[in-house]
Amino acid sequence: MTTQEREAALDNDPTNPCFGCGPNNPRGLRLSFRRAGDRVETTLIAHATMEGWPGRLHSGVLYVAMLEVANWTVFGLTGRIGVPTRTGAPKTASWVPTGTRLRIAGRVTSKSENGVNVIVEVFDPEERLVSSLDRDFILPNRREFLERMGYAEIPDVFAGLIPE
Repeated sequence: MTTQEREAALDNDPTNPCFGCGPNNPRGLRLSFRRAGDRVETTLIAHATMEGWPGRLHSGVLYVAMLEVANWTVFGLTGRIGVPTRTGAPKTASWVPTGTRLRIAGRVTSKSENGVNVIVEVFDPEERLVSSLDRDFILPNRREFLERMGYAEIPDVFAGLIPE
């Protein structure tokens, strides 16, 4: 990150129950996010309790963290809640030893009136690429959100974030 880029923490509702980003979910990852220029980032420490192969971060945990970064990138860069419509397969360059601190960054690669594409990249402490994926989103209105998500009404944690 260059010195011209400013970081800003993104607010998260404390009642958000999400496994990936719920700040008070006792069994979740509790990821927090910051906007850094044209990216949204988080940090994940590959704790030993997240192990899959001996001494390695479980790939499913990394995948969840990457999906969360994609979701928060849409919100952090567009101010809208996006609903995923397609997720590319992760491209893994290397396995992550437990104890490693990862930087996970998302950026919008294309945007239309009704949707965005996001790429997420994971970097080790030496800034080597560990993994990446891309994800497409629609930017729904209220009716589209309710239909696609199967809700009768907008959940409280999303109040005011989905336009009519």
